[in-house]
This record gives sequence, structure tokens and C-alpha cells, in this order.
Amino acid sequence: MATITSLVDRVRLELGDTAKTFSWPTTAVDGVNRYQIPWSPVLASTVVVYVDGSLVDEDDYLVEESTGTLIFDSAPTDGDTILVTGSHFRFFTDTELESLVTAAVAEHTYLKTDAFGRQVNITNLPAVEEYPVALWATYKALMVLATDSSFDIDIQTPDGVSIPRSERYGQLYNMAQARKVQYDDLSKALNIGLQKIEVFTFRRISRTTNRYVPVYIPQEVDDRSQPQRAYLPLPTYGAEPVPQSASIYDIVFTQGDAWEVEIDFPMDLTGHTLKAQARLYPESAAVVAEFAVTVISAATGVVKLSLTTDQTVKFPIKSYWDLQVTPPSGKEYTYLTGAVFAKRQITHV
Repeated sequence: MATITSLVDRVRLELGDTAKTFSWPTTAVDGVNRYQIPWSPVLASTVVVYVDGSLVDEDDYLVEESTGTLIFDSAPTDGDTILVTGSHFRFFTDTELESLVTAAVAEHTYLKTDAFGRQVNITNLPAVEEYPVALWATYKALMVLATDSSFDIDIQTPDGVSIPRSERYGQLYNMAQARKVQYDDLSKALNIGLQKIEVFTFRRISRTTNRYVPVYIPQEVDDRSQPQRAYLPLPTYGAEPVPQSASIYDIVFTQGDAWEVEIDFPMDLTGHTLKAQARLYPESAAVVAEFAVTVISAATGVVKLSLTTDQTVKFPIKSYWDLQVTPPSGKEYTYLTGAVFAKRQITHV
């Protein structure tokens, strides 16, 4: 199973940005509490600091990973010997690479589901797709380095010395494009990621009603469950998007399992009335279920929503819900809204 750490390690291998140890001695200057380590970025979790041979507690200093700056809470005494040991990298901190890997996984697995219809993410990413994801993250990392080097300018001196610093940008850009081609070739060969072949159904608009004809996801011949409707994003046709004032909260449970969740409101709910329902789609006249709303503590705004097993077993694979609040003033408003994803039940009682 892939993890963010394993993918970051693979990207570091592709970039040649593996960790290297360092040991840096220096002498304290009176009143100075900031010291620049000659190597950056550094891995803060590996940094160990000694002052005059005594180990400094890690709570008494701070390490800026990206710049390699060591900051003491209290400046050491003038003339004290400072020894700093740890690990450093060549290009990126772990946090920076994690953000690139997370973006690469999100793009690579966009709209990808497994055999059970579950969204594929880093926790259930197939092993064969780990290397392509690492390649895509490596491409992103090289483009970051290329962007940084694009600000360098060529240097020419009167005595004829020429330093073509712009060549670094060209080398990084060409390497990034080579990794992109490598990723594209693997994606096409394995039919995964951004180059995979997908099947879509063109939507038809009724000439008599000017409404979309519903699209249902095909099911196996022996699957007798309720057909799953495909709710696709609707184009605006140039109109302004509908503003969303309520917070989004999606619910996930298994059909036939009891479900409950506690919600913390940032207000006093004394005298407020709360109501929550789920429907097949927002404008549907049929109510799939009405949530049991229990106010645990009105003063602190703690509320519990729950569904029984008899209720959850009736849910389709996807439906919609919202939570409405009516204050003592009587002006009702929607506080939460979202989708309800009911995974299919295997064991039936």
C-alpha cells in the first residue's frame, strides 16, 4: 500500500535529492540568537544542537527547514561553542514534496474508481501506479526548479568571462519534459492516469420539455439493486454560478448499518429548532429518510444526527441531504448540506 512517505522517498530518488548528514561547529556571538546553517533545506526532526558540549532541549530552539536557519529562544553566551548535526537535502523539504505528491495523486486518480465504485486515493492506489505517480510528481518538482532558475540571467564580464546561467533553465525544462513523456507513455500503456481512455454518454435535452434526459450507470445483469443515477455537473451556459452559503458536509455509511455523528455549532442553540432530511435529489418530492436530531447541549451547541438500520438500508448509492435551523426569530436557514454516499451492504440480517 502506498503512503505519502513512500512516494516522497521515490520522488527524492528520481530527483537525486536524498538526505545527507552534516556536522557544523560555530562560536556564539553575544546577543545573537539566529545562526545560518551552511546547508539548506534541512530536516528539522534530525537536527541536534549542543552548546559547550551540553545537549540543548529541542523546545529551546527552532529550525527553519527551507532556509536552514537555527533560532535559539535565548541567545547563547558569547564565546560558547555551538555544534549542530542533522540531515539536509539538495532541493526540497519534505513538506514541499508532500504538497507536490498530493497534487500528483489527485490529478492521476481524478474520477478513478475501483471495482466497487470507491474513489481511488493514496490509501488504495494500486502498486503498479505508484511509479507513474512518482514520475508525475517528479515532473512537477522539476518545473518548480525550472521556474526558480528562470530568474537567473547570463553573466558577462569585461575581461571576457561568460557564465550562461540560463542554460540551467533549459536543462531543467528539458528534463521535466522527458519525465512528462515517460509518464504519458506509461499511462497510455497501462490505461491509467491522465492518459487513460474513458467512456462517456452524451447527454440529450428533450425538445418538448427543455430538460436533460436522465443518465443511469449501467449495472451487471444479475444486479437487482436500485439503478444509480449519474448526477453530472451542469454547464452554466454563461450564467453566474449559484452561490453557496451553507457549509458542505458529505455523509458516508454502509446500507443497513446504524449511523450517527455529533456536530458542534459555534453558537447557543437554546430555543432553536433543527430538522434534517435526505432526498433522492434536491428537488425530489420523495423523502428517503428524516434524521433523528438530538440536542446534546444547547448551551455549547452540540447536536447529534442519527439514522437507524431500517433507515440506512433504504438509501440509494447517492442521495442528498441538508440540515435546517430555525432560531426563535422564525427565520429558517440551511446550515449544512451535501451528498449521502451509501455503500452497498454485503451481510443481511
